[in-house]
Parts: sequence; C-alpha cells; structure tokens
Amino acid sequence: MTLLASCGCLDTRDAVGYDDMQNGTAEGLPINGSCTPASAANGGTETPVDLSQIEIRGGPDFSPNVTLISSILQNDPRTGLLIENGWNITSINEKNDEKDRDQSYADVEFRKDGLSFYIGVDEQEGHTTGGYCDAEVWVAEPVSGPRPGNYHQAKDKMERWWHVFDDRNERVVMIYNSTTIFYLYPSYSIIDMEGILD
Repeated sequence: MTLLASCGCLDTRDAVGYDDMQNGTAEGLPINGSCTPASAANGGTETPVDLSQIEIRGGPDFSPNVTLISSILQNDPRTGLLIENGWNITSINEKNDEKDRDQSYADVEFRKDGLSFYIGVDEQEGHTTGGYCDAEVWVAEPVSGPRPGNYHQAKDKMERWWHVFDDRNERVVMIYNSTTIFYLYPSYSIIDMEGILD
C-alpha cells in the first residue's frame, strides 16, 4: 500500500515571515518534516509531511510550534489512521479552552473530500486532547430540516458515539468519540459494523 500524506498548498504569509519560510528559517516551520504515526496498520512506516505548507489560523499571539505538535501527534493512533487513509493535515487553529478562556491550545485539521476532522494538541502538557468532525449535526427532518446534502453527523443514543454520514454516496464515513475512531471508510473498523451500512 502506498502511503501519501500531502498537505494543500496554503498561504501562510500572515502567520510567519514569507521570506523566512522560503529560506527555511522560520522558527518551528522546517521546509520538510516527517511524521511517523503510531498506527499498527502501517507498521510505523515513515510518512513524509511538508510541515511548512500547514496554514496557521489564530490571533496575533498564536504561534504554535509545528514541529512539537507534529511529534505529539505521532503518538496518537488517530493521526496514523487518518493519514494512511488519505486525509491531509491542512491547518493548525487556535482553540480556546471552554473552562478557561485565557487558555488556548492547537486544533489540528485533517481534511479529505470536503470533510474535516480535528485533533486537539496541548503543547504545554505534551499530549493530544479530544477530536471532533465538522459535519453538520442533524437529528431528523422535523427537528433539523432536510439533510444537508453532503455530510451530516448524529450521536448514537446508546453508545454516545458520533456517526458521520456521506449523504451523496449514502454511506457511513466515520464513527468516533472524543478519543477514538471506531470506524473509518472504507475498511478500518474495530467494532461490529453488521447492519450499520445497510
């Protein structure tokens, strides 16, 4: 299986000095880096990621260390799973802590086919935090109106897991909670999927 983790060509001129980036001297943004995701599925194969192409989104005081964040992400199995299934790391966003608004952390965006999944990274503590998908929450037509038409997600009442649906292709894309991806289209599954895709 050929593994490819390419990042979109995004403009990061507002985040760091463009000339510094071109010269490879911007602090924390090496021109080329590599990510070795902790995933049994790829056997720890090194997957190259161009860290300089990751867009930084946040306030003027938000200056994440991309190299540190990348190394923290390597220890999260969700990272390996997403990358080996063709998701690209596209941005690092500033996210404020819900309990302490003065505390912020990095929210790393993985993107594929118009859908994003975010994994939080606490640089100070050196670990990842919760993850979530950006698909619109949809309950049922009388409550939420018609389906969005591309992706939507709903929470399972028994397990409290999120199920992400691709409405265009009528399939389940992902099943997850804040710490674990249980199913990822087309083939990754650590749960019994019998009947779920019918």
